[in-house]
Amino acid sequence: MKRHIKYIIVHSTATFDPKISQFYGDFHFVVERGGEIKKIHPETTILKNVVTVDNEAIHVAYAGGRNKSGNLGDTRTPVQEEALFNKLIALSVKYPSARIVGHDEFEAATGCPGFNVKEWLKHYEPEIAVA
Repeated sequence: MKRHIKYIIVHSTATFDPKISQFYGDFHFVVERGGEIKKIHPETTILKNVVTVDNEAIHVAYAGGRNKSGNLGDTRTPVQEEALFNKLIALSVKYPSARIVGHDEFEAATGCPGFNVKEWLKHYEPEIAVA
């Protein structure tokens, strides 16, 4: 069954140990610290993350989002940041009417994904290798 996707929601796994992210099953994709993108669920699967919009959402998380002290925040590596950006762009091409948003735009108290997605997308410039 084809779903109408209105949102591509960015999350963190809220972990400090990147090995723990392999046990998180509530996302369609997880971007590992080294930039590898793991497909956790097919995009046709409705996941339970943001109850009000889950039927219309694709959930993408980066492994991290919590430092060793246990505080939430942005822990993305540069290569992870670039892989996340590229995955979001690919999904936005596939779902052109979808908005890319942070989990905190629906549930502010979550602190997830640990950074302002709108501001990041406005200002992010991927490194381009020039030969």
